[in-house]
Amino acid sequence: MIAAAALAAGAVVAVAARAAVGRLRAPALPPAAPPSGPRVTALLPVRDEASNVEACLAATLALPELVAVRVLDDGSRDRTFQLACAVAARDRRVEVLRVPAPPPGWSGKTHALAHGAGDVTSDWILCLDADARPAPDAAGRALAAAAAHQLDAISLAARQRAVTPGEALVTPLVFGLLDLLLGDWRRAARGDDPAIANGQFFLVRRAALAASGGFEAIAGEMLDDVALARRLAANGFHAGFWRAGAALRVRMYCGLAASFRGWRRNLALILGERRALVATTALGATAPLAVAAVAAALGDQRAAGLAWSGGVIASALLRAGTGSSWLWGLLYPLDALVTSACLAAAARDRARGALAPWRGRAVPAPQPPAPKSAA
Repeated sequence: MIAAAALAAGAVVAVAARAAVGRLRAPALPPAAPPSGPRVTALLPVRDEASNVEACLAATLALPELVAVRVLDDGSRDRTFQLACAVAARDRRVEVLRVPAPPPGWSGKTHALAHGAGDVTSDWILCLDADARPAPDAAGRALAAAAAHQLDAISLAARQRAVTPGEALVTPLVFGLLDLLLGDWRRAARGDDPAIANGQFFLVRRAALAASGGFEAIAGEMLDDVALARRLAANGFHAGFWRAGAALRVRMYCGLAASFRGWRRNLALILGERRALVATTALGATAPLAVAAVAAALGDQRAAGLAWSGGVIASALLRAGTGSSWLWGLLYPLDALVTSACLAAAARDRARGALAPWRGRAVPAPQPPAPKSAA
């Protein structure tokens, strides 16, 4: 059993180390240049974000490059609108708009962004999610990277906060998987892969957005960030994807239930119908557990401990550079089991064409492209 335990432990550690090394090789955002004056308008689409909107606005208003921030309330049922209006009463740069319900064929977020972007005149538009907390130099550093690499858009991979054990069970491991799928961060930073983007912080040149058809061109896309990056690339523009480090912090979900539900929906969209990938990931993540269980049943405690240790080390490595403490690696194998269950539920939802709803709204499953005519 020692050989089997060493193989299982070594395999998962090697995969996790690959993700950690990839992050270390990712180019760092350059320092922000001295501000040359306001040149960025921020768009903040919100729906039931009472717990986030004030903190997000406070962080956004600290950006020296900011012209204005438009809060686009997409039918909130809580106190989001009132809280945003209170901030607007204290700072003239904040404008709060009520957005009508999205018409057929539109996603709520994309419709809100289109509603707010219509008469923007600044050079750059910054699309933010309410859970984003940009550092004061975040926009400046993103603009510096865009200038240095001739990018027309740049989105940032945030440092994800996993505060509770429930959040730490899912979020860091999912990001580890996504980082492995991404591959070379240097290629992503150059904008060579238009299939990678993050809508939590997406900075786009207004002229490039307009030349690509605006948000209307991605009206019904649920993965609006990736769809926008692809649309820009199709029109000859470049959208880079960079690791933010300390420039951007995000706490996506609060607690285990919200984390599982949110990632179940997101993974159904992101992974699509890649069932083989889902199965391989789940089997690989739980392999040390299976070997440890068999070894323990056979009375081989050394092999069981070796296999379990491999899972713990792999879990800790997947958290490196994510904002999640490596000590959460001691949650193995619970984190592997919960994340595997989330992946399986996402794959099942996608196969059935019924994704988990978001804030009371149905999330349609993407339809496969129509077959091309042979004519």
